Amino acid sequence: MLLGAVVGSLGVTNASAETARIVNTGKRVDNLIHKVDIRKLSYLGTLYDYSTNPITPEHQNPFQTYKLKEPLKLTNESRHKVITLPKGSVVSGLSDGHGNLIGVNNPSLSIKNQKKVFKTLGNWNQSYLVSKNNGGAKHPYTRNTAFSYNSLASFPFLSVKSNKPAYNGYVSLPFISVSADSQLVYHTKGSKFKPTRYAKIKKFKRTHSTTTYYLSKPIRGIATKKVKSGKSHLYRVTFKMGHVFQMMFADNDTDGYNLTINNGKQEFFFYLGDLGWKYIGSVVGLTGANAVPAEDAQIATDYIQGLY
Repeated sequence: MLLGAVVGSLGVTNASAETARIVNTGKRVDNLIHKVDIRKLSYLGTLYDYSTNPITPEHQNPFQTYKLKEPLKLTNESRHKVITLPKGSVVSGLSDGHGNLIGVNNPSLSIKNQKKVFKTLGNWNQSYLVSKNNGGAKHPYTRNTAFSYNSLASFPFLSVKSNKPAYNGYVSLPFISVSADSQLVYHTKGSKFKPTRYAKIKKFKRTHSTTTYYLSKPIRGIATKKVKSGKSHLYRVTFKMGHVFQMMFADNDTDGYNLTINNGKQEFFFYLGDLGWKYIGSVVGLTGANAVPAEDAQIATDYIQGLY
């Protein structure tokens, strides 16, 4: 991510103060999830539409990216202050399905726009819209950049892997994000959204399971390797898909399934969301109250396998 909705790797749990056992789900599940191209992982943030019969994945995604053709007025939760993003700004967030934005992910804005937002509106992960009929979601951002792929933000949020659960703003797990102007940002706390450690992504490369960024400088907290580039040097950072895992609490409750993203010896993770829960849950054969209904399992399977 990433929102009155769940953001990226920051999953929701009611056991926020607990620690948990990290339990890998095994090679079978790893192999199935690894069939999804790493460029398409943000599609797993797509929400379910419970208003339809049968239930289907929504067309809306909190990682959807747009380019503003007109200035856009934003406010915060208290709605006492307003800032205006200029025409041409790139934003990500949920739309209402009719060309209007519902919320804007602040850490996904360009660094310049982030500074403007945080200075006036405060430390929020999301901005709200002053007007419901704002037209902010009429024009998808179609460039494939270090930030966006097929009009979806690529890795806007990856939390540091830990045995403490992480959901946005409540637990202080560090996380990384990529801004609209292709800066890789390291956030020292899960509730700290203002950018302080960041570096320009000068070039990038994506394969099926790996994303590689070449940074203008190293970032503390992210594993990089200094490599020669022409007459100077860049700092290579690699993100590669790893194990699928669950965080299991003392009562054997869990907040769902997560995908490890390896960065050298550092580990981050991506929350696989409702679709991941229903797909993987059906694969591993959950029983009892956690059993996945056959209809939900088929919908999730068709959707995820459509990403292969």
